[in-house]
Amino acid sequence: MIRFFAPLFLLLVLQGSAQTIGLLSNTPNAFDGYTLVAPTGATRTHLIDNCGRIINQWDSEFRAGESAYLLEDGSLLRTARQASTTFTGGGMGGRIERFNWEGDLIWSYTLANDTAHHHHDMAWMPNGHLLIMAWEYRSPEDAENAGRLTDGPLWPPMIIEVVPEGEEGGEVVWEWHAWDHLIQNANPDLPHYGNPSDHPGRFNVNYGNVSGGGGPGGPGSGTGGDWFHCNAVAYHPGLDQIILNSRNWDEFYILDHATTSAEAAGEAGDVLYRWGNPEAYGRGLSSDQTLFTQHDPHWLTGEGPTTLGGDPDATILLYNNGNARPGGAASTVDELTLPLQADGTYFLGEDEPYGPEALDWSYPQFPFADFFSPNISGAQRQPNGNTLICEGNSGHLFEVTPEGELVWEYITAYNQFGALEQGNDPFGNATFRAYRYAADYAAFDGRDMTPGDPVETNPLPFDCNLFPAPVDTTTQGVSECGARLRIGPNPARSVLRIEADVAVLWALRDVSGRVLLHSNTLDHDHSISTSGLASGVLLLEVTDAAGRPLLNPQRILIEN
Repeated sequence: MIRFFAPLFLLLVLQGSAQTIGLLSNTPNAFDGYTLVAPTGATRTHLIDNCGRIINQWDSEFRAGESAYLLEDGSLLRTARQASTTFTGGGMGGRIERFNWEGDLIWSYTLANDTAHHHHDMAWMPNGHLLIMAWEYRSPEDAENAGRLTDGPLWPPMIIEVVPEGEEGGEVVWEWHAWDHLIQNANPDLPHYGNPSDHPGRFNVNYGNVSGGGGPGGPGSGTGGDWFHCNAVAYHPGLDQIILNSRNWDEFYILDHATTSAEAAGEAGDVLYRWGNPEAYGRGLSSDQTLFTQHDPHWLTGEGPTTLGGDPDATILLYNNGNARPGGAASTVDELTLPLQADGTYFLGEDEPYGPEALDWSYPQFPFADFFSPNISGAQRQPNGNTLICEGNSGHLFEVTPEGELVWEYITAYNQFGALEQGNDPFGNATFRAYRYAADYAAFDGRDMTPGDPVETNPLPFDCNLFPAPVDTTTQGVSECGARLRIGPNPARSVLRIEADVAVLWALRDVSGRVLLHSNTLDHDHSISTSGLASGVLLLEVTDAAGRPLLNPQRILIEN
């Protein structure tokens, strides 16, 4: 079922009221591993254990340009800030650096000139290549000639694929430009004329305002050309597809990477899928908007189990920041299943927006103002099914179970000036994202993982125990009864399957609780025909031979 849970934000004080930063809580239900923390604007990146103690740290001459990742060889890949005379705004980057485990700079790449500037994020590919997201400059004349009705420059997004070379630089082997995929209905004498709703794979040149001069909503907002304000890029090697996220347009896009650069400039480079704001492509109203200045959409493949037991290749997790959310500004972490088809495309009905219509899981149940980050932020599914959340603006990192129980909590204890002092209120500790890596991650093979001191200065004495994760933490749908379940596909269009390592019974109910279908025979495998059911949301209950529920009722979307 779709699960919404009230958040628990009682700070678990370890030593009186003076505990203000660092570790606040670590419980046996937290996924034990090592968390990478790169405070925004700081030159130092930390890897900490679940007790908040330093395992490793890396120092740069440049302030963080937002994202940072720990690669399998133990090297740190981070973005860094480079000044620009053309571009200015939130997420300023321009430089990418790679440090080995020992802290030596082993490679760097700079994309910071008057026509293009990297920002926010990048994505490491299994072949050792790097996807780099950037602004590119388009003059007011370019915008006018493309059918833009408002005056001023535009900075649409572009993506390049770089093969690193030597200690600095690399070869660009692939590129994609949003500017190649426009549509406009303002002037039939200009290129790309048509109805945006008939071309959902293209960007309406007259949709969206620009921001700049300090970032969206910041000082000087509207004076720059940051049109989309993209803030995340992710890569799926199995699908060979890319996610690009737009804060200003309140939607994310999926692009086909299985193209040449020339093909990517044409129809093959049009958007495969988009979600969050159907008004942006003329297939919805403002009331249909579901994302609000969101960050960090990414596939759950290789990360952790999906909530509904569906295909991780078709499941997205993201941080929905919640600016201008109806009912008030408040954040949620949302999970959704994409309408992925067997050929790698995405189902789209005639004159309809892209699905899904509803989420698989969201935290918390009712958005509220105390959980809100107006910018940055992210979330990561853990192998045990928990979710690590980075409430970025306040540097508040915490982990919740699928049921919403708070099991780990930490306040970033470092900023651009250095380590913060315990007992003082934190400041300047905003954190773009945080990632936890399991103890058996390849980066740690043969490394000395002996913990050092906590990050903060003047730490308080406290007792903290680590609770190593079990060997198998990747099974979906593990119940208290010990059964392993796989349920899917979801949405179900003709058949729904249940696979279990124990014999089970099942029942499908409507939202009022009325049983529509049920099983009379205990079995390990069930194939349920859904072709005779009306489209909509049903609840699936699965029980063992004694009638004990093996998991909470699961929300199943029927599409017929």
